[in-house]
Amino acid sequence: MDWAEALEKWSELTGAKEGFYISQQARNNKYTAVLCASVVSNTKKEKLTKKDLMFQIYRPNTGLQVRLESLAEIEKKYRKVESAEAESWWRAQYNASQRVCSHAYWRSVCRNASDCEVGLRVRTHHVLAGSVLAVWARVEQVLAARAHLNKMQVVRIKTDDGLKIVGTLIPKNCVEPLKEALSSDAVSVSEQKFDQPDAK
Repeated sequence: MDWAEALEKWSELTGAKEGFYISQQARNNKYTAVLCASVVSNTKKEKLTKKDLMFQIYRPNTGLQVRLESLAEIEKKYRKVESAEAESWWRAQYNASQRVCSHAYWRSVCRNASDCEVGLRVRTHHVLAGSVLAVWARVEQVLAARAHLNKMQVVRIKTDDGLKIVGTLIPKNCVEPLKEALSSDAVSVSEQKFDQPDAK
């Protein structure tokens, strides 16, 4: 979620506890900026405690989080700030998350930096699609030899152009060996890349 989107969302907020927060403590001389938006509670209590008040959390690198957090949890980790104070930290993490995983951003080091995608806002997924039943035995053989997981994941993708693709998710370390195995006796080989237009 870039800064402009965050400001737009912030402009819709009206609650006293809603808005931008930054972390209480710096990690690697950096602060975490988040945007908190309250969620309507369906509790029957007359007086709500900080544990009862739930918020959606938006992060610069990954946007809206699935898990809600209580005001009590938020205030343990963050302090409320004006948008001007949050802006530089928000922009820094947003810009870094294009190519730098969360481990490298927060600790300056990642054991698997070249392949790590934790906290990235843009990820690369390799999908094998099309008429693959005739070569399925070879696909399984390549995946079994190199993939850490024995199960294959089927995915459905809809591109920005509206193209719908159903295929098998291929781990990064299996892409080149699989391309070699399948193209060795193929009549034709095609590869398509779908890039995010807003990935700046």
